[in-house]
Amino acid sequence: MERCPCCNARLRERTVCSRCKTDLSVLISTEQAAGFWFSKAIQCYVENNIEQSIIAISMSLSLKKTRVAVIFRKFIIQQQCRDILNLLAEKKLVFAKKRLYTARKLLPYSMQLQQLNSFCDYLLVQSKDHTGLLPHSFPDALIDMFHYPM
Repeated sequence: MERCPCCNARLRERTVCSRCKTDLSVLISTEQAAGFWFSKAIQCYVENNIEQSIIAISMSLSLKKTRVAVIFRKFIIQQQCRDILNLLAEKKLVFAKKRLYTARKLLPYSMQLQQLNSFCDYLLVQSKDHTGLLPHSFPDALIDMFHYPM
């Protein structure tokens, strides 16, 4: 934080504003915690621990909404959608549904994830034996309907 949110004075790495005397230590600590969780999200993603990455980016965004954290969240959602579509193409419905559940923790009101969830539910209902496998007559073209370019 470079400036006081109350009076806009330069802080010069102080926790108390020299102009208005506002104690900013809690606010500064919150920013640092958001940065920690963002770093943790990146680290978990690099280590291919997607679920922990989703939790960490959610924590970071709940503390402070930064542009880079929002972009990273969108990136994770896009990657999850691709993985889910691949699972659907491989006719692994139960695995796709589990992955979708994890992704929807990240952004429950995402239209893209809602559509994918509805589509997955539809496929599960259409599956005759409910083992998570699609019937052989399932048209692969339906999966193409849900392809979202980045």
